[in-house]
Amino acid sequence: MIVSLLLSCSNNNNELEEIEARIAQLESQGKDLKNQEDQLAKEGDQLQSDIDSAKDQINQLTDQLDATKLLSFEFLSSDNPLQVVEDVRAEILDDNSVEIRVLNIMSSKTLIPRFQFSGQSLTMDGKAVESGKTAIDFSKPVTLTINGNQKSVSYTVYVHSYTGLPLLWIETAGRVDIIKNNWYYNADLKLVEGVRTRAAGDVVEADIRIKGLPPLEYYISKVHTSGQMAKNDYVLNFNDRVSLLDEAADTDWELSANRDDNTLIRTQTGLFMGSISNLNFTPKFHFVDLMLNGRYYGCYRLGERLEVSTSRINIGFDGYLLKIDETTTGIYMGYNTLEQPVSIMAPSLMTGDSQYVYIRQFMNAAEEALFSVAFTTEAMGWQKYMDIDSFVDWYLINEIAKNYDAVFQHNCYMYKKNGEKLKMGPLWDFRKGFGNGDDSSTSGFVVKNAKWFDRLFQDPAFVAKVKERFTYFYSHKNDILNEINENAKYLKYSAQENNNKWGIYDSYGPAENGMQYFQKEVDKMKAWLEGRMDWLNQEFSKM
Repeated sequence: MIVSLLLSCSNNNNELEEIEARIAQLESQGKDLKNQEDQLAKEGDQLQSDIDSAKDQINQLTDQLDATKLLSFEFLSSDNPLQVVEDVRAEILDDNSVEIRVLNIMSSKTLIPRFQFSGQSLTMDGKAVESGKTAIDFSKPVTLTINGNQKSVSYTVYVHSYTGLPLLWIETAGRVDIIKNNWYYNADLKLVEGVRTRAAGDVVEADIRIKGLPPLEYYISKVHTSGQMAKNDYVLNFNDRVSLLDEAADTDWELSANRDDNTLIRTQTGLFMGSISNLNFTPKFHFVDLMLNGRYYGCYRLGERLEVSTSRINIGFDGYLLKIDETTTGIYMGYNTLEQPVSIMAPSLMTGDSQYVYIRQFMNAAEEALFSVAFTTEAMGWQKYMDIDSFVDWYLINEIAKNYDAVFQHNCYMYKKNGEKLKMGPLWDFRKGFGNGDDSSTSGFVVKNAKWFDRLFQDPAFVAKVKERFTYFYSHKNDILNEINENAKYLKYSAQENNNKWGIYDSYGPAENGMQYFQKEVDKMKAWLEGRMDWLNQEFSKM
């Protein structure tokens, strides 16, 4: 029996060894298969990569065969002998726009372009054109399209003449000089809009009357050694209501010289702040180049004159427009707590008229309430007569600009609509602001020192509103800086020509560097504005 058991165990051991050997063999075969699978996977990845690479090469070859691209665009004086004084080549930008500036003033923008492109065909505004032969009207932006076998690409072509600004031509009858203050002269007007203005390429022609605003000055420039009018401000009066630069139609328009502002954009910046504020009736202005009696007079602002009308200061003809200024106009009133007299700009009144008596009594009551013991109460205090929202925003815009004229000295406006409270505005002039005033530092309150605002800051409700609204303007600081940048970019050529005419940067160096000096002035203004807003942010947070 023992022998039988031993034989049985021996057989079992042999079977186990065979099983283990079989398992080892199977594992080895499995590893071989896994290696083969990995190798096939690598070969598959490489094959897919080769396929993808081949597809990319095919696509590149297809793109090359079907390339649609503008290679060059220019105007040659030989093709356009009456309009282009020297050859000019365009800048082709990445955003599929083409910018080209013709250095001289042109009576027409119908020009013959030369161009090179890759593709099958080229059209402009949907019409087939031939390089060096086809004349195109470029007074408005033109869409240039290049077609290929598989695709097409479009560019917008902007042709700027001279500085790129709209050109305003004014010819007085007999080309007489405008030398009498507030005296209207008959004249012809032609306004040609720039290719980037809202009504691009449009032309307005009209018979007008023009008057100069005092003080009118005479000047001898480095360009014209004979005497000529200086860079003065003007009012343009049309026989009928007319829309200029796509603004609401009216009969009276202002032409502002931007004197005493080397950036040319201080007032425009202040008005932009007004456009994003709670103020009503902020006037709209646009930059133009003025040609007066055949002479270039520089960069101006053309826009809405302050007057009561449905398209301007819409307060009805029983409302009141008031102006605080050291120079009085027509009927005016004096007050103990306002730094300068208050002129009644509208309506037209006589002393003793019922409307005159009303507005004088109302202003007296407002002044008394502001400086009364109970001035902080809404029932008896200043808010019974004065609108807090307009007073706060008008104050902040002028304080941010550190506008010395806004200490109730010059061009400070108020208005009152029938049945409503007294409101501040519209905004008007910022030539003595944004670091261009008596004190160019970024610190220090200015407008707050005016007697009315000094009193208002003694009311916690007014202070709380100022802090709330300043937070709003501070959050829009980049928007204001972007507006400055856009205007500076738009004006760079006009600033150069303006300097060539008036030599405003003569103390800086050679006149041909006027564009560079202009940008330095703009950069200085931007740095000042950032410093000013940061200083005010700290000061208001302490209140």
